[in-house]
Amino acid sequence: MSVFQEISDYIDTISVIDTHCHKLPRQVGFPAGIQDLVEHSYLGWCHRDWDGTKEAAAEFVRGLKHNSYFFWIEKSLQKLLGTEQRLDENTYPWFDQKIREFSSSLASDDEFLRNVCHYDKIVLDGYWEPGTNLGNPGLYTPTYRINQFLFGYQPDTVDDNGNNPFLVYGWPKDLEFDQYLDKIEEKITEKMAQGCVALKSSLPYDRSIHFKERTYDEAKRGYQNPDASREDIVAFQDYIYFYICRIAAKYDIPFQNHTGLGNLEGSNAMLLKEVISKNPKTRFILFHGSFPWTDDALALIHNYSNVYADLCWLPSISTTTAIYFLKQLIETGKADAITWGCDSWTVIESYGAYLAGRYAVAKALADLIEDAFMTLEEGKELAENIFRNNAKRIYLDRI
Repeated sequence: MSVFQEISDYIDTISVIDTHCHKLPRQVGFPAGIQDLVEHSYLGWCHRDWDGTKEAAAEFVRGLKHNSYFFWIEKSLQKLLGTEQRLDENTYPWFDQKIREFSSSLASDDEFLRNVCHYDKIVLDGYWEPGTNLGNPGLYTPTYRINQFLFGYQPDTVDDNGNNPFLVYGWPKDLEFDQYLDKIEEKITEKMAQGCVALKSSLPYDRSIHFKERTYDEAKRGYQNPDASREDIVAFQDYIYFYICRIAAKYDIPFQNHTGLGNLEGSNAMLLKEVISKNPKTRFILFHGSFPWTDDALALIHNYSNVYADLCWLPSISTTTAIYFLKQLIETGKADAITWGCDSWTVIESYGAYLAGRYAVAKALADLIEDAFMTLEEGKELAENIFRNNAKRIYLDRI
């Protein structure tokens, strides 16, 4: 048996802590065919149409058959459906029907995630209802998305998901600025008491993550001021983000941050350098390796002890990049700062993400073992740390 296969098989024995997931509330019978799967997966981000015709299927597959998103969803389908057929313009009707049958046959999506994906716990980012555990706290441990608090500069402005604390929570629209700040802390502590184990920023979908330290007076000028300039509003948002960082430090709750892609002009992890350096007691978890700026993420993780790496999404974006990034993390001495999450919406894509994550970790560790950087037993230990133990430590056993 090869070293890679031995590590891969060992990963399958680990009770995984999935640190980032968007599992949708729908439980049984979903996705209902290929169309649903495309629309509720990263395949839907690939600028290719799928309309159920043979011609569109041929174009779709021709453009994406070597794409990592496509590859791992196809691998997921092949394993789940017990076939070696490739998904193409000739086989898609068969796959479409089998996906419907598979989804309808599941007694419970949650049991599938436990038994097939080996997830012991899932940190859920339910952006449609920040802080939700889908009614299953035994499996789902929520993170709490904070984007909306940066959009309370007016009672009716909303973030990328349509959220605003005045609209979502019914806060009085005449709150003074100090009262607004108090309400933010109250809501975060309330969500923590309800089981949230982390805060989450997906702000690259809303604005740049180049947050600057601002004064109280600068921020106040941007709050519910009809004459506020764009700079006043940005100052308000910057201040609120720094304020949330201080709350995270106060309650020692990790702060998960989307980095890379999203708003390309403003999603590079290096843009967080100022806020990271000025909040040394806040534990920042950088998602996605800041792809495509992985070197910048590596630099931050190397230089700051309060910065951690979550591999979520990266093996599905570019498996080769994930392998290289992981080897660099280990070689720079940050093996204890690495976690993994599926970052997906459906069980089929989640299983594909698990296969991608397993492959990337096993390949990176096998390469290092074969190059005599570590022993096989050390590789297995690192695999267990990445898929489980590091998460328990970083999230302080709240998971």
